[in-house]
Formats: sequence, structure tokens, C-alpha cells
Amino acid sequence: MKKKRAPWPRWAKVLRNLLLTVLLGFMMWDLWDQPGFSYMEDLRRRERQMLFPEPEAVVEFSISGGMKYRIELADDMAVTSYPARGRFFTNANAFTQPLKEGVYLLSVSRPVELRDGEGQPMSCAAYVAVHPPEGAAAAELTLHIDGGNYVVEGIREGEAFLFYARPEPDEEGRVSMGGNWFLLGDSAYELEFFDQNGGSISLISG
Repeated sequence: MKKKRAPWPRWAKVLRNLLLTVLLGFMMWDLWDQPGFSYMEDLRRRERQMLFPEPEAVVEFSISGGMKYRIELADDMAVTSYPARGRFFTNANAFTQPLKEGVYLLSVSRPVELRDGEGQPMSCAAYVAVHPPEGAAAAELTLHIDGGNYVVEGIREGEAFLFYARPEPDEEGRVSMGGNWFLLGDSAYELEFFDQNGGSISLISG
């Protein structure tokens, strides 16, 4: 006759189940490409994989859902990212973009939320001019989109200029922005920089 094995004590069963749970969690974490538990943690992990150095400048915008759209600049590269909330983790939707030498204009791929004079949210397209010419005190961006011309004054933010643009409302007060507002390659533009006296020091087009 087989000798009957003594049942496991309660503490041993609890410990066994705990270890199995931890093992299962690690396997799922590994299966999901080892995501971070937070947006910034996951962004830093992705940047290390891309060998992205410590950012020299950071620009953030508020987008829909109370989230932040982040642009980090270093040397000749930019990393754009925003949170992607899953069931268990918050990952970073991160994209790299090489920067050409000299002035470069980046477009934000998501609508940016600003507040109007009454404190109500309004959606805008946003653009960032990096590596402005030396001595630039002001900047002006002219967009040619959907048959219209839109002139936007730049806002200085560290070593960059920010631009916010949106079309005029229609007769019913609605504002409609297609994808060409968020992809500069689909529309023409001119970007001009001025010195402290208002004199033009640089003009680029795309």
C-alpha cells in the first residue's frame, strides 16, 4: 500500500499560491514587453532602448482626457510621446524624429486644449519651432491650409517658439480641423523670425 502523504499546512498553501501568482504576473509582464507601471517610467525605458540622451529641453501640452503631450529635445533628435492607458499599465506612445540642421518646425499630432476668455476649453493645432536663429526675439508662422491663410504669433518657451492655430468657426459656431492641421507635410507654411527691433532675420518655408 502507498503511504498516504500528509496534507500541506495552511501557511504552505498560502505561500505556494502567492509564489504562483507572482510567477504568473512576471510572465504576463514579460509577455507585454515589460511595460512600466507609469507613463514616465515607460518613457524612460523606451528612451534608454533608443539610446536617447538626457533631454536638453522639454515642452508639454495639455491634450484631451486631461493628458499631457510631451516633446523632449536632445542634439539632433526629438522624442514625442503621450500616455496610453491600458487595463493594468499606463504606457507611453513614443516616437522619435530626427531634426535637420538649423531651424526645424515640429507639429503636435494631437489637438491641444487651451482656455478661451471665458475659461472654456477649445481645441487648437500646435507647432514648435526648435533651434531658432541667434537673436530671435519674436516669430510668426503663416499656414496655408484648406485654401486659407492663417498667421500665428509665436510664444517664446526656453529655446523654442510655440504656435497655436485654429480655423474660424462656421456659421453654426463649430470648428473643424482635418488631419492636415496636424501633419505639416500636407500643407505649406512660412516661418519668419524677428529681432528686438522688429527686423526680419530669418525666413524659412516648407
